[in-house]
Amino acid sequence: MPRFDTPLHTNDHSLDRVLAHGLPVALVLWSGAGLETAVEGALRDVAKTDAGRVLVATLDADDNPTAARRFAGARPTLVTFRDGQPVTQTAGVTADALRPHVDYLLGRGPDPAAAFSGDAARAAAAQVDSEPVPVSDATFRQVVLDSDLPVLVDLWAPWCGPCHMIAPVVDRIAADYAGRLRVAKLNVDENPRTAGNYQVQGIPTMLIFRGGRVVDRIVGAIPEPLLRGKVDAALRSAARG
Repeated sequence: MPRFDTPLHTNDHSLDRVLAHGLPVALVLWSGAGLETAVEGALRDVAKTDAGRVLVATLDADDNPTAARRFAGARPTLVTFRDGQPVTQTAGVTADALRPHVDYLLGRGPDPAAAFSGDAARAAAAQVDSEPVPVSDATFRQVVLDSDLPVLVDLWAPWCGPCHMIAPVVDRIAADYAGRLRVAKLNVDENPRTAGNYQVQGIPTMLIFRGGRVVDRIVGAIPEPLLRGKVDAALRSAARG
């Protein structure tokens, strides 16, 4: 197996091959003018010092919309993988935050998930206020379970016709309830662990979370007024504490 001692540049077409390479992967998605010098330097340092133990990759989210939708968050976003599965994810990653995630990925340090706070957490949350945000097995706790707002999670799959039928309704709810409700979408094909944890057997399934717990479950593409009624009931319950 070749030893890559510099970061690789990947894209929508090659990302799955990178994740299947065999080594743990630290992927940074960026957008705009590019990565800050400090982050670039940290990535080069990790690639060099841990060559043969971890594969470091970068991806331009602006030019690769599939990956951008798959891994939402304030850029640059760091996602680490082991055996092709997400292990950690953090939005707005800094040079200092990179090494703890790599150390955890390689079994050399504690879980850095508790560090998802402050500016990074607020930046990620801002992205879900007015439109649904894609979540994954790796980001579910950060975006859904730890949310200060109630969360409507739409569990769907690309092949599911009823899922596409209700998608515009979910979009409208995200916009209309912005600031009071967070709306998230989870692709069950790509994230079977979370779907299994909540015993999802048919899609679309909508789960409404409050304080990290499921307070309502809706199965099927129900009419928009009925779904809004269930959301309203969850918000009234949240207001009562």
